[in-house]
Amino acid sequence: MLDSIRKRQRSLLLIITVITIIAFAWWYNPGRAGREAAGELGKINGRTVTIQDVQKLERNIQLAAELGMADLPNQLVTAGRSRDEQGVSFAWNVLLLRDEARRLQIEPTTDQIKAAEKALALFQTNDQFDPSKYQNFVDQGLQPAGLSAADLDEVVADHLRLEGVKQLLKGGNQYPEAMFREQYERVNARMHLAVIRLRREDFEKDIQITDEDIKKYYDQHKDSLRSQEKRSVQIVSFALTDAQKSLAEDKKNEALKPLAEQAEAFMQPVLEHPGEFEKTAEQKGLKIQETGLFAQSSPDPLIHGEPALVRQVFSLTKENPVSDIVQGTNGFFVVKLKEIEPSRPLSLEEAKERITTTLKGERVQAAMEAKSKEILAKINAESGLDFVQAAEKAGFKPELPEPFSFADPGPNSALMQTIAANELDLDPGDTSKLLQGQDGGLIIHLISKDPVDEKKYQEDRKTEYAAANEQFETIMFREWLKVEEQKAGRPPV
Repeated sequence: MLDSIRKRQRSLLLIITVITIIAFAWWYNPGRAGREAAGELGKINGRTVTIQDVQKLERNIQLAAELGMADLPNQLVTAGRSRDEQGVSFAWNVLLLRDEARRLQIEPTTDQIKAAEKALALFQTNDQFDPSKYQNFVDQGLQPAGLSAADLDEVVADHLRLEGVKQLLKGGNQYPEAMFREQYERVNARMHLAVIRLRREDFEKDIQITDEDIKKYYDQHKDSLRSQEKRSVQIVSFALTDAQKSLAEDKKNEALKPLAEQAEAFMQPVLEHPGEFEKTAEQKGLKIQETGLFAQSSPDPLIHGEPALVRQVFSLTKENPVSDIVQGTNGFFVVKLKEIEPSRPLSLEEAKERITTTLKGERVQAAMEAKSKEILAKINAESGLDFVQAAEKAGFKPELPEPFSFADPGPNSALMQTIAANELDLDPGDTSKLLQGQDGGLIIHLISKDPVDEKKYQEDRKTEYAAANEQFETIMFREWLKVEEQKAGRPPV
């Protein structure tokens, strides 16, 4: 497995991210649409898993967060874009983790579970276990939610299983120094580049689109030339105040929790009686806002800047018109579908502007591609000269931007973004193909890289290696989990 990771180290290192899941009370909702019916979801290690099994385990996401064990859902939610799908992913992986802990003989004992519970910060007073805090949490936190001390034991045991597996995996698999150094140099080494720009506007002026071109394209693509479906919705928002929006992240999360609970209290009766959306909002003193008709690509001003909410709107149906709770930038939303304007075929006149834009874009891109090949062919034909000299002799004067690194792009942030967006990884002396930039195309040549400051590297290594190693361990665990999922026959989410 480590060899597999090493082979993909560059892409892995570029996309390393630790998934952060904020689990609130609305993670578990017995009234959630689509979860009413009982039934078999599939098998794992030959054992049948039902919807009830998944629903029970989903509740542990919230409980883990309240116990300060957010890394449990962080590590075990490995699939799904909606929280329903993520809950299913979590449940499957908990069951798999339990099977593997038994197989690896790292099952926590009762004494270990109790000791771990007593060490939780939630139950401490003056750095000592406080039995009254524990009992209060059971009485006030668990029982009203239909949970018990046994459920608490279960979450703590799963967390110990997770830690046990991770300890086994990292036994001989520390983040390799060479990989850490390579990534450090990639981010911090200053690059000396030569850049040849092909500006889109220089090619657009020579492109002419005739009515005949438009008609021909329309006839060939008539079936796909349609208007965008439009929708309008009613929205109930549970948002932070302006003052709360500027709070530190931990305080902001605290302020979000009661809002999530308010959203859950509103959503449960609405899911059971969607036709009473307005009545329920009125009873709870909540304001309903309505959007106009809008397409997914151009959201209404009320929800502009909330992509998760826009996606949710366009997943609603007339049969299931009320959304799940959607977490936005500064709060939560519940929406109800009001109207759908279906997509329809466009007439030639209606499609004319779109066709013109498409044809012009295609022809500009083709012209830039042809020009870039011409440029590179002329440069490559100049033997004995470096890239800059060869380009100038061929009649193309490259830009020589101020040397920069990813860590400190200076005035070259747009150029850095183009390199990152194209996942460009050149060695000194290499030249890229034509890349797409903000205003056209670019050919980038890496002249050289400065060596990193060795003293600074050693200083940064002391502070950054531990975090990088932790991220590497996350990747190792995810790779292990993926393999075990396949072996166990876990169905896809």
